[in-house]
Amino acid sequence: MSRWEFMRQLEELLSDISPSEREEALQYYNDYFNDAGKENEQEVIKALGSPEQVAAIVKEGLSENCSRGEFTENGFTEGNASVQNAIIKRNTEGQNEETKKEYSQIAQKQTEEKKNSMPAWAIVLIVIGCVFLSPVILGLVCAVLGILIGIVASILGVVFGIGLAMIILYIVAIALVIGGFGSILAHPIAGVGLIGGGCICAALGILLMLLEVLLVGKCIPGIFEGIGYIFKKLFGKKGV
Repeated sequence: MSRWEFMRQLEELLSDISPSEREEALQYYNDYFNDAGKENEQEVIKALGSPEQVAAIVKEGLSENCSRGEFTENGFTEGNASVQNAIIKRNTEGQNEETKKEYSQIAQKQTEEKKNSMPAWAIVLIVIGCVFLSPVILGLVCAVLGILIGIVASILGVVFGIGLAMIILYIVAIALVIGGFGSILAHPIAGVGLIGGGCICAALGILLMLLEVLLVGKCIPGIFEGIGYIFKKLFGKKGV
């Protein structure tokens, strides 16, 4: 049963009392629901009982002297004698442990939310600080990006330079070997020297080729992974 259904049935059951008394009674129970909160409507209905029980208690309180009766926070009071709604009293004064625990948890949750929520003045200070520090932050970001771009450009320059040197050494080695074999008959010593120089240049070219493979296959991927890790720590996964 919903709050609306409960109040509709109660209004029908109280149709035989005066309009002012009915309005006062309905207002009292509506206020009761409002104080408990929308999330606790079912607990309130369970504590109040059925609309028939509530209507019987209201009529019992009004049966002797309607002119002196009124509704208070403790139920219906008539003169010096109080005819209190026993169901409401049980809900407000003698709630069972389970209901108390639920209300305590709700109150504790609301308190924790208030503690964890950031006050408005702190948000305003943060916004103002970001506005004033934005040039500094932007400068730092640009500096970091410049350093990273410089590192990447330097690495690419080194790789390109090593590759170019390797190609030049291979060309020189081929030229020396060809020249050595061409002059070995006329000038044996010079021919052997040219062939030896060509072999040395070829060996240096092989060393540079191995270094190039190491840079391209191991070092460069590791450097880019490190840069990606830095961005991940600074900006999170979305930033990466």
